[in-house]
Amino acid sequence: MMHRCQKAGLPKPEFKIDGGSFVLKVWRKRLEKGKDMWEASSRHQVGTKLALSQYQVEILRSSDTDKEITKLMAIAQRTDRTKFRNQVLNPLIEEGLLEMAIPDKPRSSKQRYRITKKGTKFLKKYDKQK
Repeated sequence: MMHRCQKAGLPKPEFKIDGGSFVLKVWRKRLEKGKDMWEASSRHQVGTKLALSQYQVEILRSSDTDKEITKLMAIAQRTDRTKFRNQVLNPLIEEGLLEMAIPDKPRSSKQRYRITKKGTKFLKKYDKQK
C-alpha cells in the first residue's frame, strides 16, 4: 500500500488506534481550480457519506421487488443482523434510496425492503458513470 501511494504521488497512508479501533487514512488526488489538492478517505465515514459500497449497490439492484432482511444480508455476506442494519441498511434508508414496506412496524417479522424512485435514479446515474 505504501509503495502504491508513493508510486501514485500521494502522501503516505496514516495508521492509528482510536478508542480501540484501528483507523487507516488513505489520501487521494482531486483537482480543484487547476490545482492538485489532497483529501483523505476515512473509515469513520460509513454508508453513503463517501460512496455506496458494492454490496449496497447490489442490494439496490435486487430490491426492485420487496425483499426480506435475510435475503439482503446474504447479498452483503453478513450474518449479524444489527450490524447489517446499522452499517448497510439504515444508511440506504436515511438517504431515501431504500424504504420499508411496513414503515409503521420497522421490527415486524414480515418487514420487507424495496428501492425508491430516488434509488432507481441513483442506479441509472451510477450505471452511466461506470
